Amino acid sequence: MTSFEILVIVSSLAVLWLFQQKDKKFWKKYVISAVGVLLFEYFTQALWLNKGLAPWSYLYLDVNWVLTLGWTAIILVSMAVVDYALPYTSDKKRYVLYIVASSLVGFFGESLVTALGIREYSASTQALMSGMKVFGAVPIEAIYYIPVFMALVIAFIKYWEINSKKVKIVKKARRRR
Repeated sequence: MTSFEILVIVSSLAVLWLFQQKDKKFWKKYVISAVGVLLFEYFTQALWLNKGLAPWSYLYLDVNWVLTLGWTAIILVSMAVVDYALPYTSDKKRYVLYIVASSLVGFFGESLVTALGIREYSASTQALMSGMKVFGAVPIEAIYYIPVFMALVIAFIKYWEINSKKVKIVKKARRRR
């Protein structure tokens, strides 16, 4: 196991443990988030190549569960910081701020994995890119695709959170009858 994998796994477990202290059901949000990230990674796997990680960390082709844990931690911590800093902000504004915060951290994460040689872009993706780079080896197109990725995953998380609350309300209403 490489030090990168250990760092990501330990960091992700620390996020889970830390938030679990405040919310005993946080693990559900964590699992929902990880599933959302994993689904979007699976459907976009043709865009990049994840390499250089241990063989046991790959689920299917280039889909890597260690990177899934990393993206999950980035998203959940970004959402928690926004919720803590701006508790009375409307849901719409917080959604936008979730995307902005997670995208900023995501750019750093993408820069790290590309600099370490863990992530490269497929030939077909590179053929469509401008060739301009930001944050080291990150294509400028990441200014578009990272926020879109974050928006989709965060929407997935919020959708399942809302539906989970609705199910609880319906169950309580049925018990009262």
